[in-house]
Amino acid sequence: MASRFPLMQAPDPEIHKMIASILTEIHNGPPAFPILQEDGDTMLGPYAAFSYTPEMAKAFFTMSKTCYSPEHIKPRNRGLAIMALCSVFHLPYIVYCHRIVGQKLGFSDQQIDDAMAGKEPQGLTSEESAAYRLGRVLSTDTGPISDAVFDDISSNMDKSQVVAVTNIVGGYLWIAKLVQVNGHDSRWG
Repeated sequence: MASRFPLMQAPDPEIHKMIASILTEIHNGPPAFPILQEDGDTMLGPYAAFSYTPEMAKAFFTMSKTCYSPEHIKPRNRGLAIMALCSVFHLPYIVYCHRIVGQKLGFSDQQIDDAMAGKEPQGLTSEESAAYRLGRVLSTDTGPISDAVFDDISSNMDKSQVVAVTNIVGGYLWIAKLVQVNGHDSRWG
């Protein structure tokens, strides 16, 4: 499939450098997954669409640096919440990227497979399990979270982590929409 958002037609074809720089900062080094096609003509996943809205990209990544930071959310909680979202949305590029990130966070292949399939992984702490369940609820429910679900989640994690997981899922819902508008890329599955 030809790219819907070729980099050379973007308002600022050099935006990929800014995005790569911010992702390097967020991930404490270059991301473990590709963000640019090998030919350098197109960004991958959500970054392709972001390249057409430089001001939105800058604002999003400023917010992302805070949302993604270990001071805001525990890295394993973040990873589980994102894998929970991946179990709901068919977004092969995001699944590909977050399998790699999940491995870097110390999750086993079985835990990653289960999380991506919508099954709560075994061997998690009670807080990590709550992060995964909250990620699923936020990705599937369209109304307010029930008191019973909130009480279950908040009895297993601090409310600051509840909000942090909510922020991550919200950010990844935005990313999911950008991946959807970018269309299917068969190399990711």
